[in-house]
Amino acid sequence: MSKIKVVVAGVGNCCSALVQSIRYHADNPKGLIHYDLGGIKPSDILVVGAIDVDSRKVGRDLSEAIFAEPNVAPKFCEVPSTGVNVVKGPVLDGADGVLKDMIRVDDFSPIDVPSYLEDLDGDVLLCLLPTGCQKAVEFYADAALRAGYAFVNCTPARIASDNRWAESFEDRGLPLVGDDLLSQIGGTVFHMGILDFLAKRGVDITKTYQLDIGGTVEAYGVLEDFRREEKRKIKSEAIQQMLPADSKIATGTSDYVGFMKDCRTGYFYVEGKNCLGSDVIIDIYLRTHDSSNGAGTLIDVIRGVKIAIDRGIGGQLTSVSAYGFKNPPIRSSLNESMEWFRSFVKGERKR
Repeated sequence: MSKIKVVVAGVGNCCSALVQSIRYHADNPKGLIHYDLGGIKPSDILVVGAIDVDSRKVGRDLSEAIFAEPNVAPKFCEVPSTGVNVVKGPVLDGADGVLKDMIRVDDFSPIDVPSYLEDLDGDVLLCLLPTGCQKAVEFYADAALRAGYAFVNCTPARIASDNRWAESFEDRGLPLVGDDLLSQIGGTVFHMGILDFLAKRGVDITKTYQLDIGGTVEAYGVLEDFRREEKRKIKSEAIQQMLPADSKIATGTSDYVGFMKDCRTGYFYVEGKNCLGSDVIIDIYLRTHDSSNGAGTLIDVIRGVKIAIDRGIGGQLTSVSAYGFKNPPIRSSLNESMEWFRSFVKGERKR
């Protein structure tokens, strides 16, 4: 099996966890949804390029940059030198608004991204930019098209769910997945799981909310109104598919707490009625690490994209997107999306 050559745009916490997970899970399947996926293991993923704009990361080996501020992802394992130096990409809207408080833009001139990608001769461009960077995300999607890369959009920006982008990638025979990464056991997927269980047990759900707090750059960024609204809308739509039409719902990040660092606490409330109209109330919280939650899904998504590349499939990968993202081109339940993904890996579904 040849390596899956990945270039990362955005050397943040999720990138840190991904790089560490490739090493940590080289021979350790514990904690993963899938270890062997169509004959591809986590160790078959190779990060060959990395792009960022922060001066504390640009010019450093990726093994060092993933632990540089403002990153707060824990060091789960030692990462030896990778030989991959982080290069500076164009800033565009990647450090606008409140993000200026967290990101120190490097003074170097940005590289020519399409040329950089072509020189690396990679397979997948992974977009891990903060929420709200629409121009920057579109720039990297276009760069992937120009350089002949599959594109994985982990941000809420509409790329995979936009038919114009989908047609462009299909015309080039390049896979496209997204949008907005769904964590392995994050707030949205956990909330969906609770609601699915209750619905299957006959509970009429009338009200629910999911609110969370965290200490990452992403949590800080969504304090800005337009970023928070973009994230809230996608979370709400993902949850709404699990509910009766007249249910009341609220979702979103409620605050940034710096000392929490990579930890995120989600608060969940569900109110409904079961037999004889009696009350059912769930009021709980879940605490996890943001970075490893993202990497747990990305390891599968990247391998799913590689399978599409090997089969010569371009355009929207609806099964991979439904499985790994909050706002895919086609939505499905958690169980159905898992079935779609595994069927795709087996070759039983084209996309």
